[in-house]
Amino acid sequence: MRFNPDLHAALQAVPIPQPFDLETYLDRISEARGRPLFVLDLPEGIAGAVNGLWIATEMADHIWVAPGARGILRVLIVLHEISHMLLNHGQVGDDETALSWLLGKALGMTAIRAAGRSKYQTQEERDAERLATLILMHVNEPLDDAADGDEGMRRIKQTFGYE
Repeated sequence: MRFNPDLHAALQAVPIPQPFDLETYLDRISEARGRPLFVLDLPEGIAGAVNGLWIATEMADHIWVAPGARGILRVLIVLHEISHMLLNHGQVGDDETALSWLLGKALGMTAIRAAGRSKYQTQEERDAERLATLILMHVNEPLDDAADGDEGMRRIKQTFGYE
């Protein structure tokens, strides 16, 4: 498989903090985009349709994450949505478009771009997941969750030689 140059450019667009800290990275993304970035839990009724969702309004970026997602899964979902931003995505399939519109209306905002993490049938979804994984691969220090018994983080640390 050839490396996608868009992924490389997006990976280099915002410096990844070393050691990695998600909040610091979110602050850097917000600064690079020149707008606030909010991360919230999806409402319970919507969480079954997608496990992550990004909606860009004229004023801010909003990332919603499945409320049960913890540890490395939550980090990966947030990084997936950030990847949509860095790759300048926003054209989504019918399910995500309807969900974004409904959620935006419920929250009193108008979406100008949106993407969700649910299925990987589109090239945009596959590229966002690849970029999120590449970001994690560039993490030099283990995430804080590893100390709390996060088995997924332990496996990533082993795979990439952090243990």
